[in-house]
Amino acid sequence: MLNLKVKDFLTHNAPVIDSSTLLSDAIDKIEASTQDSAIVIDDGIVVGILSERDCLKTLISSSYYCDGAPVVKEFMKANITTVEFEENIHDIANKVVSSSDGFCGQTCFPVMQNNVYIGLIGVKGLVEALNQYFKSCQTQAH
Repeated sequence: MLNLKVKDFLTHNAPVIDSSTLLSDAIDKIEASTQDSAIVIDDGIVVGILSERDCLKTLISSSYYCDGAPVVKEFMKANITTVEFEENIHDIANKVVSSSDGFCGQTCFPVMQNNVYIGLIGVKGLVEALNQYFKSCQTQAH
């Protein structure tokens, strides 16, 4: 039985921003990290995720016209799925690939413990965990 937990593969240093952050400042924070998304937290509550993909359309328009000062809340994904610290990696991976179009719209998930944000797990962490498990199965089979 696959018994890999989110807690063993989450990232604790994902960028955190609030919904009123200027988009350009949020992008700087994402770019300075190893992640492709930032967790949006207002008053201690996870309210969304902002990914590089979310920023792209706005950057195309804003950089072309060189106008505006957009903020995160205008572009973040607000209806997001969070995962629990003790949740099984396999269950999370199934959430990623089980939506109607084959993949859910989220590429990363805020990790919660006792209703408090503690980190992030992305598709890369899921792939890493499942690949480690697969390799161990291969070794045991030989």
